[in-house]
Amino acid sequence: MHAHYGAGGDGGGDRRAPPLPGDAGLYFLGALHELVAVGLHRPALEALCAGQRDLAEPPIDRAYLLKILDEEICRQFGHPLRPLIELVLNAADAARAPQPVVDVAVTDGRVEVSDAGAGMGLRAILSRLLIPFATDKRPGIDLGRFGVGFFSVLGLGLSDPESFSLHVTTGDGVEGWAIRVVAWPSAGDAGSAPASASEELGQARGRASPELTAALMCSVRRIAPLLGTRVRVTSALLETATVRAYLRDALHFFPASRALVLLDGAAVNDGRLISGGQLIQERVAVAPQPPGAAALEARTHLGDALLARFHIGGRGLLPSISAATFHAGVKVDACLALAELALIDFPAAVELTEGRDALKVGPEFTAVATAFYRRLIELAAASGEGRRTRDRLAEMAAQISALMLQSAGWDEVALDLAHALLGPGRCMVTPERREALLGFLGPSVAERLFVPESFWAEREWQPHLPGERELLEDELEIDPPETLSALARRRGDLSGLPLLVARATSPHTTMVALCRSRLQPDRGAGAAARRAPGAPPLPDAPGRRPAGPLPCLGTRRLLLIRDDSAAMRRPSGWSDWYALRAAFDRASGVREADLERDLIVGEPVDGTAFAAPRPGERTSGGEP
Repeated sequence: MHAHYGAGGDGGGDRRAPPLPGDAGLYFLGALHELVAVGLHRPALEALCAGQRDLAEPPIDRAYLLKILDEEICRQFGHPLRPLIELVLNAADAARAPQPVVDVAVTDGRVEVSDAGAGMGLRAILSRLLIPFATDKRPGIDLGRFGVGFFSVLGLGLSDPESFSLHVTTGDGVEGWAIRVVAWPSAGDAGSAPASASEELGQARGRASPELTAALMCSVRRIAPLLGTRVRVTSALLETATVRAYLRDALHFFPASRALVLLDGAAVNDGRLISGGQLIQERVAVAPQPPGAAALEARTHLGDALLARFHIGGRGLLPSISAATFHAGVKVDACLALAELALIDFPAAVELTEGRDALKVGPEFTAVATAFYRRLIELAAASGEGRRTRDRLAEMAAQISALMLQSAGWDEVALDLAHALLGPGRCMVTPERREALLGFLGPSVAERLFVPESFWAEREWQPHLPGERELLEDELEIDPPETLSALARRRGDLSGLPLLVARATSPHTTMVALCRSRLQPDRGAGAAARRAPGAPPLPDAPGRRPAGPLPCLGTRRLLLIRDDSAAMRRPSGWSDWYALRAAFDRASGVREADLERDLIVGEPVDGTAFAAPRPGERTSGGEP
């Protein structure tokens, strides 16, 4: 009982070979895509399952079939070893024991995945295993979903056909079957292969990959009954150390309740590869979806909540284990910028993208992301850590949002995170502006600054936190803008202004605003009301923050000058003259390198050359 479909140049053909002597258990021998065609054609499938010798030619467009198979073999995953994970997930789905076990054995050039679960009979092999997207996996419950795991492994055969073979033995307790796939007919299967087979395969390399897909040959044999499935993949591309490292990295966070994964006899997902931290399992409520929605249909198996897992803190004991999101034991994204270990395991109801290398952002995904952020809030509150640690948590949460979670749920929880982690009154400033603001506003304002360390954290927090402009308006009383030359004429009591006028390229067009520290509501609440512009300054009034050492600060709109700064009111000594000169140059946009060079080789830093202009003298800007 033997059907053999030859692989012609167009992927079709009706050539048949006689059955091999004494090989009564051989049910099929020929091109893999021809066996797929049998599975797609019900009369041919029924005839093959019944053991008929001659099968009707399935009326399937071979060119189109090869195109579909090639796409599923070659274009599923970004990582070349990802198909091995699919074998583990299929084994975990098949397992039915209270504590299912999946055995993975790795040797140089070979990976073998075994389970003792529900195997397959011939009908299931033809109608499920060998038909892309024809899966009986249950959405939201089973790990596999697309029905293409078997074909993804065949990609190794197209990358290195000479060393590739795939051998599957499976059975449902009543039957036993062996399927073998190689890159061209081997002597053991078809006697002597055509003399031109290897030459044709070599000529196909570098051309359209459907030609390589057409060269995949398959045999199906009946064997003794067994229960379970064993898949053995052989390829020179399977280097032992690389495969073991990848499997540990991708499977160490796989839920042991679904299956215990043994890699060469040692468990990889029992927690031993992570040190410290806290593992949290949480049922996540999801907002109701419209009836008939796919997400709601997936949740009917899980009740009204999804079970997610978070691991926060600790460290991975392998260099490759970093902060990442997981789905069904597969790492789908990583955040290598984080030193802390933050792992998020999504329930099976969260869908994978068509590329199978990322998760779809939807209601379930967003609900899990939001629950993770709220867990950070709870942990911060329970730990009682200080401001520095909470700022670090805020940094980490924003990076995870940007790099791992695609900003899902961030807008809904960001304000709660800011209140819990950063506290009230905090303003976000960039690292390059921190020192200038501290120098201008004084060191006491440091408690109000939140300085993100990364671009990603800055991007996530920017829409939700007040920034530099709000900080300045809250801390300072700012007079209306005017030109620098006009200010110098109006405020002759500020002895530092003549130096600024002399430094300015065009003081009559340089816009400035005079400012001073604002009365703080918690200090000096009974002090006099805010003074009018031009009135004598109140630099030492109670309830005001002391000014910083730098009297000038450049902003996007204009240059701010503090009239309560000692260097501006009564400059004395080298340090005050340096502060005036350096602060004004920086605020005016002078490059740091040019500023330092001017201080070294330019005119002396003192006040003798910048005395107040005598009546009738003109400034460098041309105004009297």
